[in-house]
Amino acid sequence: MSHISKPKHFIETEILRRVAKPSQYLGTELNSVHKNKDEIDLRFSLVFPDMYEVGLGNLGLHILYAILNKHPDVWAERAYAPGIDMEAELRKHHLPLFALESKDGLGEFDGLGFTLQSELTYTNILNILDLSNIPLRTEDRGEEHPLTFCGGPAVFNPEPLVYFMDFFVFGDGEDVINEIVEVFRKYRTRTERLQVLSEVKGIYVPALYPVDVMEDGQILPSDTAPKIVKRIAPDLNAAEFPVDYLVPFTRQIHDRISLEVLRGCTQGCRFCQAGMVTRPVRERTIDNIETLMERTLAATGYEEVSLVSLSTCDYSKVRTMVQKMSEKAKEQMVGVSLPSLRLDSFSVELADIVAGVRRTGLTFAPEAASPRLRSVINKWIPDEELLSMSQQAYQLGWDHVKLYFMIGLPTERDDDVDAIADLTLKTLDVGRKINRRAKVNTGVSTFVPKPFTPFQWAPQIDRAETKRRQDILFAKIGKHPAVKFGRHNANETFLEGLVSRSDRRAGDLIQRAFEKGARFEAWDEHLNMRAWYESIEELEYDVAFQFRERRLDERLPWDHIDVLIPKKWFQEDWQRATELKHAQDCRHSKCHRCGVIDRERPLCANMLRTSIDGRKVEQDFVAKHAEQKAAEVENSAPDRMRNPADPPKLKENSVEQRLIFRVAVTGVARFLSHMETTNAWIRTLRRARVPMAYSQGFHPHPKIAFESARPVAEESLGSYMDVSLHKRVDPKIVLERLKQVVAPGFKVMSVEEVDMKAPALMAAVTGMDYIMYVPEAASTLQVKIDELLAQDEVLVTRKRKQKKKKGRRGHRGSSGPTTRQIDMRPNIGSLSLNVPEALQKNDGITAVAVELHRVGDRGMRPSELLNILGYEIESCHVLRLRTRFSATMSQAVSTDGPINAK
Repeated sequence: MSHISKPKHFIETEILRRVAKPSQYLGTELNSVHKNKDEIDLRFSLVFPDMYEVGLGNLGLHILYAILNKHPDVWAERAYAPGIDMEAELRKHHLPLFALESKDGLGEFDGLGFTLQSELTYTNILNILDLSNIPLRTEDRGEEHPLTFCGGPAVFNPEPLVYFMDFFVFGDGEDVINEIVEVFRKYRTRTERLQVLSEVKGIYVPALYPVDVMEDGQILPSDTAPKIVKRIAPDLNAAEFPVDYLVPFTRQIHDRISLEVLRGCTQGCRFCQAGMVTRPVRERTIDNIETLMERTLAATGYEEVSLVSLSTCDYSKVRTMVQKMSEKAKEQMVGVSLPSLRLDSFSVELADIVAGVRRTGLTFAPEAASPRLRSVINKWIPDEELLSMSQQAYQLGWDHVKLYFMIGLPTERDDDVDAIADLTLKTLDVGRKINRRAKVNTGVSTFVPKPFTPFQWAPQIDRAETKRRQDILFAKIGKHPAVKFGRHNANETFLEGLVSRSDRRAGDLIQRAFEKGARFEAWDEHLNMRAWYESIEELEYDVAFQFRERRLDERLPWDHIDVLIPKKWFQEDWQRATELKHAQDCRHSKCHRCGVIDRERPLCANMLRTSIDGRKVEQDFVAKHAEQKAAEVENSAPDRMRNPADPPKLKENSVEQRLIFRVAVTGVARFLSHMETTNAWIRTLRRARVPMAYSQGFHPHPKIAFESARPVAEESLGSYMDVSLHKRVDPKIVLERLKQVVAPGFKVMSVEEVDMKAPALMAAVTGMDYIMYVPEAASTLQVKIDELLAQDEVLVTRKRKQKKKKGRRGHRGSSGPTTRQIDMRPNIGSLSLNVPEALQKNDGITAVAVELHRVGDRGMRPSELLNILGYEIESCHVLRLRTRFSATMSQAVSTDGPINAK
C-alpha cells in the first residue's frame, strides 16, 4: 500500500510533470462532471481499456456518462488504460490506477464498467484491475471490491473474460444502465446484486449460469438454461445523446463530435458482426439531428461533426439530411464528415456535398476484388462501377482514392488476392488519365471470423499464410510510387483470432500472457509476442483448434446469447455464401426473414416504411443536386482545366477588428502544451460565438496568436491572446461571454481593442515577471542568488538550429556544431525573496520573485535560470505573473493584474 497521504495532490503536483501527454490524465475537460462525494450514494467508473486518445471519442462511453450523471445521487467518472510511463510511476509509488475526475483509486467505486471495442484490449483490462488492487479473478474478490461489468461491440462472446468480469451487458445500454443503478441502490452486497442482476433482460452473470464440460475440453454455457436476450433502444429520437460532449484538451485520433444518425444495418455483409447484432435499423429524424448538432456545437466549440452509423448512406433521406447539416455547419466554419460510405456513385455525391474545399482522399471498401468472392461475402459491386466511382471522385478534385480489402476470406484463392493488385492499378490508371498526381492508397486487413455472423463457422488463416498473401500483393504494388500499400499486422490478427471464438479456457491464456508482460496488443510498439508464445506453450493452448472450421451442428461458446437472429438463419446464409448467392438489402427488396422482424415487428415495419418514403423524397433531391452541380462545373471550368485536383481556395476573411485578451492558465491546466492550450482557447472563442477571421487556403485556421509559447507545467496569470475578427463586436460583451464558457483552469481577465497596425504581440515583448517556487531553505537559496547576480557572465548552452545544405544527388545534410553557448547575464533582472504573503508557500518551499528581460530577439527560459541555480525544473513550480511589452503596446493592453488572481 502507498504511504502517500494525499494521492490526488501527489498525482497533480509530482506525477503529471513526469509523464508524456499529462493532458490525458487531468480529468478537467470541458463538460466533465465533478460532484461532492458527501452528496452521492453510488460511484461508477466507466473504463475504456485503451489509451485516452483512442477512448475519449467513444460515443457509447459519452452516452453512459451523461445518463449516469443525470442521477443526483450517482457520480460516474472515467478511466483509461495508462501509458507505460504512467504505469511505471503508479507502481513505483504504490498508487492505484485512478478515475480522472476525483483521482480516487478504482477500487473505491461501486462498479467498474468496461467498454469492449476489440479483443486486443483484454490484457489491458487485467492490467487495469491489477493496478487498481482488485484481484483479477472474481472468485477472489470480497465485499470491499467493486462489481466489474462489460458491454460494447466486442462483448458478444464473453466467455474469454468470464473469470474476470462479474456480469456482462448485451445490446443497447441506454435503458439497462438505469436498471443497473436501481439494483445497486436497492441491494448492497455482491451476492444480492448479482442475483437480481441475473434476472434483468440483457445481463449475463457467469457465476450463476450453469456450464457443461465437453469431450473436447471446452467449457460451454449450458444449452438448457434460458438465453440472454440483447437489449434494444426502440426510439433513437428518445434515446439519450450527450449534447454536453466531453471536449479534450489533447488532440484525439477522432477529434470531433460523433452524432449517431442511424443504428443497425441491413446490408447483410456476411463478415460483419456489427451489422448483425445491431438489428433492427432505427433512425433519428432530420429535425432531431439538426437540434442535437446545434446544441452540441454550442456546448463544445468543436470544428467537425461526423454523422455516424454503420452505413450512413442507408439513412432514408440521406441526401436531404447531409445537405441540411452541411449548410448549418458551414455557417459556423464547422466541417461535416461521413465516416461510412456505401459503394456507389451516390456516395461520391454525398462526399462532394460535405467536402467543401478540403479534398484529400475518398475511401471505398470493396473488401473483395473478384466478383466471385464479392458474392461469397454478399457485398456485390461490379469492377466497372467501382472504377466509375473512382473516376468521378478524381474529376471532382480528390487527390487520391483509398481502397480497403480483406485477405483470408472464406474460399479465397490466389487469383482473388491477385485481383486486389489488379483493381488497385486499374483505379490508378483511371485517376492518372484525369490528374497526373493521382494516387491510390490500398489497405489490406486479414479476415477474422466473428460470432453471430454467417462466417462464424469459417476457418481463419494463420500467420504464415497471412504473410504469404501479403507478399503476393507487395510484389505487385508494394513498391509502386503512386500506390501506398498498407497491411495489418499479422500478429495482431493472430491474437484476435486466438480468443474471439474461444470458450472460457482462453481466460487462462490471457491471464498468463498478462503476467508475462503482455498489454496494448493493438499498438505495434508495445506488442509483446514472446509473452503470448510462452503462454501458449506452457498452457498447451491448442491454436489449431481455435483457427479450425467449425461444424454446423456443434455447440458454440456464445449459443446462450440471443441477438434476435436464430442460429438456423446464420447456417442457411453460410450455405448461401458457398453457393455464391447474393442477397440485396431488405430495406430495398424483400424481407430475408433473418428473424428480427418476428421479434421486433413494429420496429422493422417502421424502418421499411421510412425507407420507402425516404426514397421518394431523395429522387427529387437527386435531380436538384445534379442541376446545381452541372452549373458549378460549367462556371468553374477554367479552374478545373488548370488542375482538377485543385478546387478553388477559400477566400480569406477580411479583418475588421483586433482584440487582445489577458488570459490565465492555472491549476492542472498548466500541464497542457502550447498547442493544446491554443486549441482550447480556439474552442472557447467558438463557444462564445466570437466572429474570428480565418486564413485562406484548403485548411483555413482562425487568426489567433500568443505573445509566447507557454512551457508545459508553467502557470500563468499574464499571457496574452491576439484575436482578429471579421466582424466588429463590443469587447465587453465578448469578455462576458468568454467568462461563461471558459474551460476549468482557464481564465480571461481583460480585453482591449488595439489598432489594426499595432505590432505583433511576440515582437513587442520586453520581458516577463515570475514567481518561482524552489524546494530549498531561504538562506541557502539567497546565497545562490547573490553568487549569480555577482557574475559578469552567465553562459547557457542551447541547441543550434540545424542548417541544411544540399549534398550529392540532391540529398540534404547538416553542418556545424549542434550546440552553442550564450551569455544570458543581460537577460537576468532582479531576483528577490521579497514575495507578497499571498504568493508564499509552506513545507520547505521558498518563493523567489524573478524579472527576466528580452534582449534583442532572445529571452531566457525559467528552466535555464533554475538550472543555473542548481535545480531541475521538474522539482520546482513556475508562475508567470505578467508579461512586459514595449511602450507602444503597453499603452494599449493591461499588464497589471491582481497577484492573487489564482
